[in-house]
Amino acid sequence: MAHKSVVWTHMNKISSTKATCKLCLKELSITGGQTSGLKRHLETQHTVNLSKDDEKQPKLLMGHRPVSATRADKIDKMIGKFIAENMLPMSTVESAAFRELIGYLEPQYKVPCRQTITGILQQMQNELKTKVETDLATNKLAQIALTTDIWTSLTNEAYLSVTASYVTDDWKLKTPVLATFPMEERHTADYIAQCLKVTTDDWGITQRISTVVHDGAANIKEVGHINNWGDVYCAAHKLHLIVSSSLGVDKVNNNPISRCIGAASRLVGHFNHSCLATSELMKRQQSMDASKPSRKLIQHVKTRWNSVFDMMERLTELRWPVLAVLSDRTVTKLAEAKTLDMKEEHWTLIEELLPVLRPLQVVTSLFSAEQSPSASTVYPTLWKLIKREFAPADSDSSTIAEFKVGLLLFPGSPRVQYFHGREGVGAILVQ
Repeated sequence: MAHKSVVWTHMNKISSTKATCKLCLKELSITGGQTSGLKRHLETQHTVNLSKDDEKQPKLLMGHRPVSATRADKIDKMIGKFIAENMLPMSTVESAAFRELIGYLEPQYKVPCRQTITGILQQMQNELKTKVETDLATNKLAQIALTTDIWTSLTNEAYLSVTASYVTDDWKLKTPVLATFPMEERHTADYIAQCLKVTTDDWGITQRISTVVHDGAANIKEVGHINNWGDVYCAAHKLHLIVSSSLGVDKVNNNPISRCIGAASRLVGHFNHSCLATSELMKRQQSMDASKPSRKLIQHVKTRWNSVFDMMERLTELRWPVLAVLSDRTVTKLAEAKTLDMKEEHWTLIEELLPVLRPLQVVTSLFSAEQSPSASTVYPTLWKLIKREFAPADSDSSTIAEFKVGLLLFPGSPRVQYFHGREGVGAILVQ
């Protein structure tokens, strides 16, 4: 016989004395065949409206139960984690759209103000610092290497970041960031060394520091020595300087490769600044091969030599869609097309350069790895580059041959005097 009460829409009857709630799977008792206890459970625990007027269409009114202090605290911390991991501004909690979203998900929850979320983030930082300090103390025999660099924000403020690298007792590599703070004085070697010393003293690891890894700038190349630590120059940064100089992207240069990069950069810049050209490029790619996703061109930046490789590789892949857009007079004016269209010799040079640059791209990625030790790979990797990848070949054009020689015989310009008279990729091996 079918159950007449609307309660049974949300309940499963197990026996004459027991039933199970479909919403929370809780087992409930039935006293004397009455469903009042079941109805009370649905109304108080799940806010199900079971009034007689609504018995034909029961409604589930979610989110109107009070939020417990434990749940509110958990949501506070999750919002703090959301802001921290996505590097969002603390004003996110003041956003009307954000508050509307939280209000829909949890109507009785009060979104914390900016001051409260600041305190939550500070508490999270303290908890994380305690966790790292505990890990450092647990692995007290591990020697620690620091990695440091000075960088500039979009608001032209200088910051120093310090990362520690060590291997735990169970052979796991850890790389926590110990500090990032503003540089408020002149960036002298003594001041940088002092900042590093303050950081290691704060963490209680000064006596465990073995080396400091950094670039070869004049004001930082001996900061480790000042604190009685070792100094290790970053192989990836040295490789960047060598390749950038050989490509001619580090300064004004009139060699064929530099002119080719300049032409490619102008072409990519046109598409990056023209919505019409970019939109048409997407359409041309689909019309030529609808099975592949449309992609944009990549612009190179001087601080990353491998962006030149990425730019050239993408240009080669999209050569024909790009030329189709340049030849369309409804999109590109004739005068612009003549200026932007790369010469055939440039396309040929790019095709010759890519196989030479690809091993350097792989090595740069290898040296830049964070979660795997790269120091042991420097010598064998660079030795292979010198002996095999950069070895002269009869098929090399004069430009490629000159480029290979430039990689091996890097000129000792004032900017890179830290090579101490050594030259090219071989200098990294000697160091």
